[in-house]
Amino acid sequence: MKRNIYYYMASLLAVLIVGACSSDDEPKTNSYTIVTVGEAPTWQIDWQGNDTRPDWQEPNIQEYENWSIMKVQIEDALKPYTSTDDRLALFVADECRGVQGPAVIVGSTETNTTTYLLKAWGNEDDGQQLLVTLKYYNARLSQIFARTATITYHVGKELGVDTDLIPQFTLGSSKYPVVTSFNPTALLTKATVTPAPGDILAAFVADECRGVGRWTAANQPLTVFGRSEGESVSIRYFQAATGNIYTFPDAFKTDTQQTTSIKFD
Repeated sequence: MKRNIYYYMASLLAVLIVGACSSDDEPKTNSYTIVTVGEAPTWQIDWQGNDTRPDWQEPNIQEYENWSIMKVQIEDALKPYTSTDDRLALFVADECRGVQGPAVIVGSTETNTTTYLLKAWGNEDDGQQLLVTLKYYNARLSQIFARTATITYHVGKELGVDTDLIPQFTLGSSKYPVVTSFNPTALLTKATVTPAPGDILAAFVADECRGVGRWTAANQPLTVFGRSEGESVSIRYFQAATGNIYTFPDAFKTDTQQTTSIKFD
């Protein structure tokens, strides 16, 4: 029996997570509003969903010639919600190739709910290209996350042991299936705001926080999570130096892809 492994070849976007969303009635000032606060806001995305526990079935190992172990780690944004009731599965089309709960790592309480040793089964030839999906069920959030990528099937190699394998499952949320990248440069220029360390950018649909991040000097957009295409998104910006929160209503739609020249991470 040969041993095999699934290699992830996809580039996954960085996810922007920070702190609980609030709303204020503010006077308008040239298409945006300003309110001064005494401390930084604790804006945060609510990841709680309503998915039922999936009935993922272990594959019939008699149908496969090869197997290997994938060491998969859960990303930081979801770590606070992990538990031993979570499950991870790998699919090729609708065919389940492996199901596993969190690994037991001696001496590490956190790792025991955030690390998976997934046994993946298959019959593919070494070097074959496959479209595969990793699905992660988080029991506390009652939500299924999924990431799909084209991978190269390798026989006799290991994945996630010498190098980290951390799929960005928040980009494949069942609650927020639409992911939009937004460039805030034009809005901040309109308000004569120069981004600085400690500043916080957040996206809202009504009063629901859909994306949040802190400023850094690099090229990466703010990631905004949508329930559907065409949702109207407002932007809120906290300027640490002044304590001002700038609100820009109806800044863009969730089906609009933007580019960026500043980073919020």
